[in-house]
Amino acid sequence: MEGFITFIAVTVVLFWIVGRLGPLLLRWWIRKKFGGFVDPNQSGYSNHEEIRKEGETIISENQTREKVVDDSVGEYVDYEESKESNEK
Repeated sequence: MEGFITFIAVTVVLFWIVGRLGPLLLRWWIRKKFGGFVDPNQSGYSNHEEIRKEGETIISENQTREKVVDDSVGEYVDYEESKESNEK
C-alpha cells in the first residue's frame, strides 16, 4: 500500500511540474519558431520609402527579360482542331 501512495504522490507532483513548466516551454518554443517573422508595420523598410503626394501618378518601368528556351525543348506547335468527314 505504501508503494501505491508513493506512486500517486510522485504522479501528482510530476503533473503539477509539467502544468507549471509546460506553458513556459510552449511559449519559448513558439517564439523560437516564429521569431523570423517580422511585423510589416514595424519593419525598417517603411522609413526608406519616398514620400508621395495623394493622387500622384507613378510610372515604374519593369525590365523585360528575354525568354530563354533550351534547345532540347523543341518547337512550339499550335494545333487547330479540324472536323473529319467520314467519307468512304
